[in-house]
Amino acid sequence: MKIALSLLFFVAAGVLSAQEVPTVKFGKISSADFQYNSFPADSNAGAVVLWEAGSSKIKGNNKGWFSLEYKVHRRILIMRNAEFDKANVLIRLYTDGEDEEELDELKAVTYNRENEKITETKLNTKESLFTEHPDKNTVLKKFTLPNVREGSVIEYEYKITSDFLFNLRPWDFQGDIPRKWTRYSVSIPQFMNYVLIPHNIQQYYKEMQKDRVDVYTVERNRELGGIAGSVPERLNITTGITDYTWVMKDMPAFRPEAFTSSADNYRAGLEFQLSGYLEPLVPQKIMTTWEDLAARLLKREDFGQQLENVKDWWPASLEKSLSTIPDPEKKARLLFEYVRDNFTCTDYTQLFTEAPLKKILTKKAGGVAEINLLLTALCRQAALQADPVILSTRGQAFVNDRYPVAGRFHYVICRLLINNKEILLDASQPSLGFGFLPAYCYNGTARVVDNTATALKLSTDLLRENEQTAIYLYADKPGEWSGTIEKGFGFNASYELRDILRKEGRQAAEKKILTGLSKDLQADSLQLDSLDSREACIHLKAVARYAKEPGNILYLGIPVSPELMNNPFKSTARQYPVEMPWKKSQVYTINIEIPKGYAVDEMPKPVLLKLNAGGDALFDYKISQSAGKIMLVCRIDFKRTVFGPDEYELLRNFYAMLVAKLEEQVVLKLK
Repeated sequence: MKIALSLLFFVAAGVLSAQEVPTVKFGKISSADFQYNSFPADSNAGAVVLWEAGSSKIKGNNKGWFSLEYKVHRRILIMRNAEFDKANVLIRLYTDGEDEEELDELKAVTYNRENEKITETKLNTKESLFTEHPDKNTVLKKFTLPNVREGSVIEYEYKITSDFLFNLRPWDFQGDIPRKWTRYSVSIPQFMNYVLIPHNIQQYYKEMQKDRVDVYTVERNRELGGIAGSVPERLNITTGITDYTWVMKDMPAFRPEAFTSSADNYRAGLEFQLSGYLEPLVPQKIMTTWEDLAARLLKREDFGQQLENVKDWWPASLEKSLSTIPDPEKKARLLFEYVRDNFTCTDYTQLFTEAPLKKILTKKAGGVAEINLLLTALCRQAALQADPVILSTRGQAFVNDRYPVAGRFHYVICRLLINNKEILLDASQPSLGFGFLPAYCYNGTARVVDNTATALKLSTDLLRENEQTAIYLYADKPGEWSGTIEKGFGFNASYELRDILRKEGRQAAEKKILTGLSKDLQADSLQLDSLDSREACIHLKAVARYAKEPGNILYLGIPVSPELMNNPFKSTARQYPVEMPWKKSQVYTINIEIPKGYAVDEMPKPVLLKLNAGGDALFDYKISQSAGKIMLVCRIDFKRTVFGPDEYELLRNFYAMLVAKLEEQVVLKLK
């Protein structure tokens, strides 16, 4: 028998010998379901999945092919009203515009215990099931279970039938509430091959695999030669089938912490990709190579074909302007600024165009794929070497280099090659300069859609944020200081400020700046340089005020950003990496004049902290006094962005010591 499921990157497949997995039937509720007072993996949970089971199998249909049948059964105990949203159920269906996945056999019931009796409130599926169409490939079915209150148990099940064999449903063993039992079963015939991609599986409670033989029946209507009409034709295929089952028990809730790229990368679960058909079907590879994927994208009417015949519709005004510019980079800059400044992005999660680029040119609006494909097309028409690039943004799952699957991508940018220099452009962002990308584009491997499907490594380690703050305070009188603040923002902070300024105005931008200054400082008369230069960093100058209640003893806190006074790592342990959006360097230079009549009574000691022997994170704190002034130079520097779970305790302790040091005060005493 041929193996129908390729187990790649299989992390752990241990099977624990323990109690048998229970059999739970819909509607069979007992008082024990209401008495679950605590959950071993999460004692503070407000709701718990008591049981959930999913199954996927392939069956023959009456269209001459095969369908996927996916079933779900879920039972949840809701203990607190903060978790009432678990009664809001959303089911996502796929459509290609002609065919659509079908939802049926939906049942949903709310159970409550009243006077030692269990009451049932059933969902009216005809009146309470709502449909939405958020985009051309998605249909959402929504319902809310009725009569939910604290202590309710809700239960629902449904079936989805799909003719899209590539859409074998994934399964999450973790969610935002803990799960007592969670089971997924998949049955695969030997003539279909899927790749299994586990996510963050430590160990299954139980894992089973069983081979059997069964018959698939496929029906279709055969036309009668010379006679109007058709007759049903039936084909029986006897084949081997492998049944897979994975079970997990007492799964804690997955709660994303600070510096997590995407929960989808680390939440325990399974994902499947159709890789091909085997005999007795006509053998076919579906998931082939990156070069093949790029070639197919270039042939698509809603992607690569949009880059053709641009001369028939591109603006004559652009052609005239470009004719006077011999330098290719200046041509590219003109085209980039034309698209960036004249077109509005309406959708930042788009891989394929929904309208021809000629129409986008007229509308002056479109999704990120349409805007950056338009930029690519214009650059090509101007004889520049330009190609589209597809990627997955931060907040979405990483693209796995082994699996050339278009569905992993949902963002398009443009790559130029000018004099062997690579320039990446995103014209969908009005606040972005030439040659820069938003930080969220740095989420692993991107792919150039060209003949070689060139891989671009967009690592967060390529980004560095340098921030310098200089504060000078001189004493007006005891307890009051005036002075100046100068701050050079990093590139990404500058980009965010320009975006706030464009969307919300000057007042909102100044509020953002003031929030990032020390809580002990008041600032006014703000001056911002380089606001209009989208490729430069913003520089701030402001008048500073620093006040303390006068007395025989003055306690001076070090005026640094409130962000630095908070340890972002709250949990005592972490099972997945810390992923910072960029490498960061922050330098504070602070000079404070000592008021006349006062002297330093206590002052923090200098310290140099290193995260590890290599100094991948550094905290250098130097403080001294001289000529009636207190001088502090404080530097925080991260040399990389990703730290493994084994480094989490080091990182957490590093931040704890950093915060503790910055909380130390200078004590001034009246002579």
